[in-house]
Amino acid sequence: MIHFYTFGITKKKKCDKWNQLIKMLITGATGFVGSNLLKELSKSFPGSRISAFVLPDDPFKKRLSLHEGLNIIEGNIINSKDVMSAVRGHTHIIHLASLISYWRKDFKKLIEINKNGVKNIVEACLKHRITKLVHISSVGAFGFYKDGRIANEDTPFNWANSFYYMVSKHEGQKIVEQAVKDKELKAVTLNPASIMGPGDPNLSTPHNQLYNMIYKKTLLGSFSGGLAVVDVRDLVCIIIKSINSDKNGEEYLVVGTNVEYSQVLKTIAQYAKKKVCPFPLPSFLLSIAGGILELISYFTNRRPLLTYAYGKLSGWKTYYSSEKSIKDFNHDYIPFEKTIKDSCKYFEKNFL
Repeated sequence: MIHFYTFGITKKKKCDKWNQLIKMLITGATGFVGSNLLKELSKSFPGSRISAFVLPDDPFKKRLSLHEGLNIIEGNIINSKDVMSAVRGHTHIIHLASLISYWRKDFKKLIEINKNGVKNIVEACLKHRITKLVHISSVGAFGFYKDGRIANEDTPFNWANSFYYMVSKHEGQKIVEQAVKDKELKAVTLNPASIMGPGDPNLSTPHNQLYNMIYKKTLLGSFSGGLAVVDVRDLVCIIIKSINSDKNGEEYLVVGTNVEYSQVLKTIAQYAKKKVCPFPLPSFLLSIAGGILELISYFTNRRPLLTYAYGKLSGWKTYYSSEKSIKDFNHDYIPFEKTIKDSCKYFEKNFL
């Protein structure tokens, strides 16, 4: 089912005429990034037509009614006919839809969504000659170092096959790269770090559960490694800059800061006004525990709290450079402390 609405008209007629030619389709619109992006698109492109491609049974679909003038297109990213139909009539595609999982049992789904879903999007973009695809990938689609050295867009992919999420995102990104090279697809790929910041509407996400544990004082320990983080508002801003830019075939790491897990917890606790003493949990013990929990999950068919792969990852300092995105988009990233401060305010207002 497709619903049609229209955004309000801006007073700037020149901007109006341009924006009215823009017809954007966003996949994954009900998620953390999508919900923040929709708010900004209507401000940045007044008079344009914006559509959201969502699953028919998406439990968060009702939230989209908050966005005046938004068109709803129902379908499944892994169904090529659904995607082909959804893309028709649009000029710009923002592909956010993705599955994040480190559970071995999800490998087939990861490939279906993160690789084959991208293939469907790319084929539809080529068929309908869209103006630009903005593909949202992950820092995990590039290579990494375990010891805190900074990886960049040229670091060769070196994740082991047991890191199913990274493998699936890398495979999906290669499809975009190949289409740009061989079939003249117009596309930009953005590779965000772990996304934090205000505006995550779903309490059950790992992001919000981290805040929940600190506010409820149920956090017992910390991973011993570190990670790259980006504010959701930075990612949204760079998505919009990508739409407006003439960049093509480029890939950008979107990273606000590199930080140890323990510092993330301490900063959240500071602004939540809670006390935490995050005991560093050895990664070799967590990987063993994750392996055992995964084995048990095969019999219970219940998602494990920890996996072997994530247990190993917990002890590594996987850091990434934002130099290219800063330079090409003239972008200043939001300071990490502001990200956490604003996130705590949002969490307190909406979930406490």
